[in-house]
Amino acid sequence: MSSDSSIDQNDFAVGDANTAAVAWWERLGSGMISPGIGFGIVAGIASAVLYTLANISLRNAISVDPFIVSTFKAAPTVLVLTPYLAAVKASGRPIATSRQWIPIFIPIALVGQVIGNGAFQVALGSIGLAASVPITLGSLLIGSAILGRILLREPVRARTLVSIATLIIAVIVLSQSRGVEPVEWHSSSGEVSEEPVDWLHSPIIGALCAVSSGLAYAVFSTTMRFTMKRGMLASMAMWISGVSGMLALAGIVAIRTGWSPIAEIPPAMWQSMILAGVFNFTAFVAISTALKVLPVVAVHLINASQVAMASVAGVLVFDEPVTKLLVLGISLTLAGLTILATRRRPAPDPSTTFQSTFRSE
Repeated sequence: MSSDSSIDQNDFAVGDANTAAVAWWERLGSGMISPGIGFGIVAGIASAVLYTLANISLRNAISVDPFIVSTFKAAPTVLVLTPYLAAVKASGRPIATSRQWIPIFIPIALVGQVIGNGAFQVALGSIGLAASVPITLGSLLIGSAILGRILLREPVRARTLVSIATLIIAVIVLSQSRGVEPVEWHSSSGEVSEEPVDWLHSPIIGALCAVSSGLAYAVFSTTMRFTMKRGMLASMAMWISGVSGMLALAGIVAIRTGWSPIAEIPPAMWQSMILAGVFNFTAFVAISTALKVLPVVAVHLINASQVAMASVAGVLVFDEPVTKLLVLGISLTLAGLTILATRRRPAPDPSTTFQSTFRSE
């Protein structure tokens, strides 16, 4: 949620209302507009937890076609932001001061939705949650640093280069770790095929999908920051991403399998897909709130906890194997993220919201 979603203080001014009650509402409104540092830290931690819950839900749905999962994952974002943007428009506030960037942003949003979300779902089914998250997050930050330099003219400091080198080594190490037991995608609760697609569930393919996902998210997030700096609301950008992504992914599903198998998806998988979308969107709101009051470096540090959370969840919830390469790769990822996050920045920039996340809504 962007700063344009703030509450108008005049709404609290009621003619003959009780003075104390009005003052209370004004304080509440001020807190929602400009949250304190403490609330920002809580929001940052909440975003990491919510993103982890979204990833757990996605990991739980690996038996469903990844494009079906990605389609319905985007639904909560569209359902929430559609009436919100309609209300913003009705109030007379602009949702995009420069509409020329919308046609350019749509294909970029498709990259984030189709390649980013689709490839990440494939990676979850191939190498598991514990390895997919650090590879994807590491690739995101590497790609963001490179694209930020090219598109946004952001400096690449020595610490950034060291962090990138560390993350590259981590990605290579994690790609050699053991994957999960192969599970063929299907749309019903019936028997799983006795001949799973082994090549698609190999660790190398899973690692390549995780890297592709991270790079796709880097293209998406950097371009979003570019358009936001030129007048587009974050909520408008996410709505465009959600709508275009849902339509494209639904088209892919229709071509690949048709719509009939969707009706056979068991209730448990529907619950996982919808919860993934809900957690993803609320995490986006939380991290946007945190970035209003915290420096980007602080949000990077808090966001790095996703790697540890995903690793613990992968091992404890899904019984994913713990190997020396997995532990080494996760440790290198955390080291790379820490090096990146501890570098000095001149000032926090609210438009960098999406560099700290790796999900296209």
